[in-house]
Amino acid sequence: MKNEIKRIMKISLLFFSLFVINILVLKLLSIIGFNMVITENSYLIPPLFSTVILLIIEKNRTGSNKKHS
Repeated sequence: MKNEIKRIMKISLLFFSLFVINILVLKLLSIIGFNMVITENSYLIPPLFSTVILLIIEKNRTGSNKKHS
């Protein structure tokens, strides 16, 4: 149970940090002169995809470590 709570906290912290980084990058690009249409999709989709892909990579990596030991 404790490991599951730790894993959920790690996933939510990963998503939140990627979300904040995405906002900062989009704001920086708009400040330096790029014309952008910023919608909720441009805020949410990239961090969501990144989180899912990183979780898949971690699952495959830990699964292969368990097979070899």
